Amino acid sequence: MFIVRFLPLPGIIFFSSLALSDDTPQLPSVDVYDTQANMPLTAEIGQATSLERADLEDGGKADLNGALRYLGGLTLNQTGQGTTTGITFRGASGGLGLVSLDGVPLFNSFAGFFPLSHFPLDLFDRVSLVRGPGGERLGSRTLGGTIQLQSRRLQDNEAFLHLEGGSYGTLRTNLGAGQQNALGDWTFAAGRGDIFEGISQAGPERGGRERDGFQMTNGLLRWDKDFERGSLDSSFYFVRTREQMDGPGILSNGTVGWKDDPRGVSVTETWVAQTRGRYAVTADWDSLLQIGFTKDRVTGTVGQIGPQRFPLDLTSQLWLGRWENTHRFALNSGPKDVARVVWGVNAQQQHADSLFNNVLSTTTVVSPLVRAETEIGDWLANAEARFDHHDPYGNHTVFTLGGGRRLSRDMLLWVKGGTGYRQPAVNERLHPIFGNPLLKPERSVGGEAGWRWQIADKSEISFSGYYQRYHNLIILQADPRTGASNAANVADANVWGAEAQARHAWNDIWSSGLNYTFLDARNAVTDLKVPVRPSHQGQFWNEFRITQPISVRVELTFRDAYWFDMANTLQAEAAPRLNAQLNYQLTPQWKLYVRGENLNSERSPELNGFGFPGAAVYAGVYASL
Repeated sequence: MFIVRFLPLPGIIFFSSLALSDDTPQLPSVDVYDTQANMPLTAEIGQATSLERADLEDGGKADLNGALRYLGGLTLNQTGQGTTTGITFRGASGGLGLVSLDGVPLFNSFAGFFPLSHFPLDLFDRVSLVRGPGGERLGSRTLGGTIQLQSRRLQDNEAFLHLEGGSYGTLRTNLGAGQQNALGDWTFAAGRGDIFEGISQAGPERGGRERDGFQMTNGLLRWDKDFERGSLDSSFYFVRTREQMDGPGILSNGTVGWKDDPRGVSVTETWVAQTRGRYAVTADWDSLLQIGFTKDRVTGTVGQIGPQRFPLDLTSQLWLGRWENTHRFALNSGPKDVARVVWGVNAQQQHADSLFNNVLSTTTVVSPLVRAETEIGDWLANAEARFDHHDPYGNHTVFTLGGGRRLSRDMLLWVKGGTGYRQPAVNERLHPIFGNPLLKPERSVGGEAGWRWQIADKSEISFSGYYQRYHNLIILQADPRTGASNAANVADANVWGAEAQARHAWNDIWSSGLNYTFLDARNAVTDLKVPVRPSHQGQFWNEFRITQPISVRVELTFRDAYWFDMANTLQAEAAPRLNAQLNYQLTPQWKLYVRGENLNSERSPELNGFGFPGAAVYAGVYASL
């Protein structure tokens, strides 16, 4: 059992490939990888999305919650600007590994909810989405997909400053600098965010009329060192938030629900540290070793039923070890005819304790894995197997098979399928309010097919369709009789859907883009819809470069109506929303902007009984020094 009382100095092991940067100004977009150059084979066979540094800057969003909304297959549900976000990926969610940072799986707040607002975009170089079974998961075992963050690496003497302020008493500051010396390349970044007059979590019908504040402090330290035959890379991320919260209470109809609480407060601290090393044993054999650590600590008290208030105290931590070897074999003299074999082992230990429940929990999983990949002419294929040895959940094997064919240099058809298995994370089981110690592991089987075409440098389109069958799917569900919510298993759920991504540069001054998701998620026993999974959602955007220094981006987003509960009696209304941003590139180093969010003030709640922010306007300056 590991019980960590303090976090050692950042250096606990890692290496990650650095995203290539492009100094040429470009329009913000969702990049569908170029099938010939930029994507590993495991990602090429599947629907892949990557937001690079330029996209994160030009998109103008403050944090992950804004950047990820309405991307294909991903459903986000939020209340206030600083609160945690409900996330489902192709109908499934997770408690650990739904999001990873530099290869370290991160804990959710509780089942299906992750604090995306705790990760400002200024501190990251790349945000990638891996969908469906298989692929390079970096230790994640989530069934629908995973979101992978790569911390920012600043060059020698490079620096940035980002200031923003606006509606709801919002002030944000992020800054960073890079330095190179004999020890290696160093990146230092830090930020502070305050929302002094945020909306109440509880909706107006539940007494939520007072303003709830939010404060966040975070920092990033990264070190890189290259050697003749390898490299080392370490990173450390810390974030601390203090949030005024509402909590459980007795509503006017006598049921339990989320109710206004002027005294409710939650304090959250998250540490993430890792180091990774890579070594070229031979010209055709690379070996990678990584160790990592993450810890979440939540304290606070919210809500009241009779004399009882509800503590949030929960500490969750993870130790990670990963060893991976890649062997390359030339099949003939052709440059693309190659086979790769990847083998290794991933080991994780989770530990959690809750003073409220007065219980401890420790689980360990050791997972040997093997993957084979081939490229022969225009044909691609891969196969992967993972062997999980769980304590206390027993042994389980999952596999993935995939294949593809390039119809031209920039067009690909693919198909893949496989199985999945995920044990409930310790925080899903032990959360004082939303946890369920009786949760069962969830499983999946399914497949997908898709087509991708890179028409030109700034014009691309992709489409995929998939089917997943989940057994014991873990969700956070509301009981319509009592209004209470907690984690639970859905015995069997059938999910099928389709995703489309496209963008096109009409000319040098006008570009457009589209993201669309269709999802049908049903309880296989009752044929009712699984809660909080809209059938249709999407985003359509246009960007116009009016003059050389001025550009305007306009986004129209839409999500369909959906059900809040398993009985399909509580419904969320459909919600179209309009966003816009005006950029002024004062100099190559200085940019001014004004951003409007939800300009039509569509306040239909995304979570039952909660509020949703109205129209908001923010202004800021970004300096790259």
